[in-house]
Amino acid sequence: MSAPDDDRGEMLLGMICDEIDQRMNPDDEECPECGGEGYTFDCFDGCCVDADSGCDDCGRRCIACARHKHTRLKAVRMEVIKSGDVDIARAWLKEIGRWKPEITDDQIRAELAAAAGRAE
Repeated sequence: MSAPDDDRGEMLLGMICDEIDQRMNPDDEECPECGGEGYTFDCFDGCCVDADSGCDDCGRRCIACARHKHTRLKAVRMEVIKSGDVDIARAWLKEIGRWKPEITDDQIRAELAAAAGRAE
């Protein structure tokens, strides 16, 4: 494994992610539910310590952001599979925390081919 291959894969994966981000959110708008914070609050005035900005007891993960994240991850996965490129797949595995040094290029090629077959 050479550093240029890793750099190439990371650069191409970054381009794929940028293209998907642009496709999914062309106007680069913040989440309409949480404003990009990732959490929403359902506080009651008079019952919560700070009903205007939210309290820990009334906070929850933003469902819209969670759906967007899931859809984005799935779209990136599909583009990595479509590429059939070992360097991109290696960079993606590293990004999602599934990379292990003992994974060979041949194993990556085989998995990409199998995933492409299932996607059709």
